[in-house]
Amino acid sequence: MAEFIWNGVGLTTPGGWEPAVIERDGLIFACSGRMACELKWNRVQGSFSFEKHIKRLTKGNREAAVRGVPETETPPAWTRAVDVLAGSGLRARSFLWKKDGSRGLGAALHNPGSGMACLVQFFVDDKEDESVAAETLSSLRDYSVGKTVPWAMFGLAGRVPAEFVLDTFSFKPGHYRVVYWRPASGRMSGRVPPGKGPGTRLIFERFAPASVVLKSLPLADWVRQGMEDAPPPQMAVAGDSGRVEWRGAVRTSLLRRALRREVHASGRVWAVQPGNAILSVTAQGTVPAPESVFNAICGSYALVSETAS
Repeated sequence: MAEFIWNGVGLTTPGGWEPAVIERDGLIFACSGRMACELKWNRVQGSFSFEKHIKRLTKGNREAAVRGVPETETPPAWTRAVDVLAGSGLRARSFLWKKDGSRGLGAALHNPGSGMACLVQFFVDDKEDESVAAETLSSLRDYSVGKTVPWAMFGLAGRVPAEFVLDTFSFKPGHYRVVYWRPASGRMSGRVPPGKGPGTRLIFERFAPASVVLKSLPLADWVRQGMEDAPPPQMAVAGDSGRVEWRGAVRTSLLRRALRREVHASGRVWAVQPGNAILSVTAQGTVPAPESVFNAICGSYALVSETAS
């Protein structure tokens, strides 16, 4: 089994499922080259309509037959999964769909406490697929409410303060990069997209295999030469062969200090064994990350392994 938590929403998937498409507010999982599950979500304010949410499935896919159904028409395992979701605070409305010989089970979900609205659908061929879909559905959770928000993807896991929002990400062979953004005000207004204007950028990275990435260089030298978000040459770094850290102002002047426009940077890079990887967390922006907060963020960031299913 593997746990995936992305932009406040998470679920646990069977072994063999992998994210085939990753968006800020959506995931598609595939298994053996076949679509297994699609998940999309957003945050809504005010009233919520299950019927309108389900109708969105047919807007760009008019050939699909989608029908909302009561739980009495769903498999018993699915009904139990919906009960589990209700216990976690999620309201659900199930639906069935058919298209071109394919069929599936799905649910529209809403958390009144956070405003999270989600559509999840599973592609099923037989009873075994139905059981797998139900077990996966029962694991779905809304993680967006709290002082910190977890995330987990491709064997990495971390935690960010709730005022940070997901900005950009990339998962390339040998280099994973996930970027969060906190506006200087501490709140996203909805008018300015993440990453724009004054604020702080928080970056998680994984480089692997470490033995190839380092090319016999000491870790501190590689940080200076090989990282996009390396500390500036004038900034001192501290550490040893297993860990390097830095912290301070990277752009400062009397005028910047008077206008509160100094740019601050914090960073920590460390080697992970076993795992043969290098992990890094960097924060840079006009609002410095308190040392205790940055240490907690770094402490949460780690490699994780899947469990056998």
